[in-house]
Amino acid sequence: MFNPVEALASVSGASVPAIRLILSVLLAYPIGALYRQLKGGSTVRNLYIALTGLSIVVFNYGTDIYHSLLAVAVTFLCNTFLGRSPLLVPVSFSYHMGYLLIGYYYTTSDTYDIKWTMPHCVLVLRLIGLAFDLSDSRTKERNGKPDAKCIPAPTLLELIAFTYFPATVLVGPQFSFLRYQRFIAGAYEPHTQNAPAYAMKKFLQGVFYLVVNQVGTQYVSDAYLLSEEYEQETLFMKHIYLGAWGRITLYKYISIWLLAEGAAVIYGLTYIDAKPGEREYCSDELSGCSNIKVGVFENTSKYGHYVESFNVQTNTWVANYVYKRLRFLNNRMLSHLGALFFLAIWHGFHSGYYITFLLEFMVIRMEKEVEPIFAKSDKLQQLLQQQPLLRALVFVGLKYYTIVWAGWCLVPFVFLSFHKWWHIYTVVRFSGFILFIGGNIFLAPLLRAVLPRSSSSTAKPTTVAGSTAPTTQTAGGPSEAKKDN
Repeated sequence: MFNPVEALASVSGASVPAIRLILSVLLAYPIGALYRQLKGGSTVRNLYIALTGLSIVVFNYGTDIYHSLLAVAVTFLCNTFLGRSPLLVPVSFSYHMGYLLIGYYYTTSDTYDIKWTMPHCVLVLRLIGLAFDLSDSRTKERNGKPDAKCIPAPTLLELIAFTYFPATVLVGPQFSFLRYQRFIAGAYEPHTQNAPAYAMKKFLQGVFYLVVNQVGTQYVSDAYLLSEEYEQETLFMKHIYLGAWGRITLYKYISIWLLAEGAAVIYGLTYIDAKPGEREYCSDELSGCSNIKVGVFENTSKYGHYVESFNVQTNTWVANYVYKRLRFLNNRMLSHLGALFFLAIWHGFHSGYYITFLLEFMVIRMEKEVEPIFAKSDKLQQLLQQQPLLRALVFVGLKYYTIVWAGWCLVPFVFLSFHKWWHIYTVVRFSGFILFIGGNIFLAPLLRAVLPRSSSSTAKPTTVAGSTAPTTQTAGGPSEAKKDN
């Protein structure tokens, strides 16, 4: 019997699970368009979202849907019996993370596989975040300080719909139950009339990045970095190829996030309802669930811009529920390390995850030490303002730094297994370790000696970086973007 999914996989060269994933994200668009035409109250809306979301998971993973159904059942029982207990968060966190890690243990292979654990890791953050929000709400109520961010425990139907929201159930982005509650109540509808046009913009961006990724991998693929041909290149060209490979690889993630965001926009979920004065925003701004800031990403001049612009909602989740909750350590560096360790283990057991997030910590720490030294040097800032050629050279140098070394840092994350990423690092002579370890130890003292601090400097770090993109990085911590209101 003709199977269209297998036929598409054969023509495209992609795996059947990958084709199912792409089709499911695309199917969320017409499902969302139909949702906009629904007549009825919140029960009808929740039922429609729950049924369509469940159908998408069954289409992708068949009977393996029982893993997520069990997670929903346990969450509902915890909310019911532990809703006002201090045990709610630790029990929910332990169960969901424990189940995910056991799933990784039994399903992990040497390559990145599209299995039930992929949407389950999205689900785990969503349901743990719900437990935190419920616990925080009950604490405020006990203290006599309830506010607009307090939420009630969801009904079973609400919980299923929230968990299986069709546009985000497979690849995210994360969003809070408070956002979902306001959305389902129709609070966003007056502000989402332009949603179809904005969704089309995200869709076209996603398609563009997907095409670039597919074309680019024909020239610089994962296999090429493991080939003898790559080993024969000069060290300089090895790094150039590594940077190009890293950029093309990141486009794969960007494309699927943009497509998923567009589908969420169609529903009307993504309206930003910040209170007046909290931030500047248009009255119909629809980027509340954006997982990638394309403008910041494409204009990176430091590694911190990648952290700010990439996987935004997951970083926001970790900032709110891990980094900030570690403040009892009274040390931002330890909180940052704890947040990155959580991210690593949430991804799985492969050594590559831990090396990548350790590298992120090292690079961010180096940049935070070095950036103020450049910014406070009046002589350097004046030279940059007076010498266009110097500014151009700095721009090129920073582009080389951000693209090439981002690719270098991405190697363990993609190749996962020690023998693979170690082999590639051997081929490029461990250059990144030399740069980042040496940079953390020696670079700041050297620059302070060469560029003494000016007493009246008012220059900003972005002057040297050559970018006006702001950063939401804290000192030594992950992005602290505002939580959903």
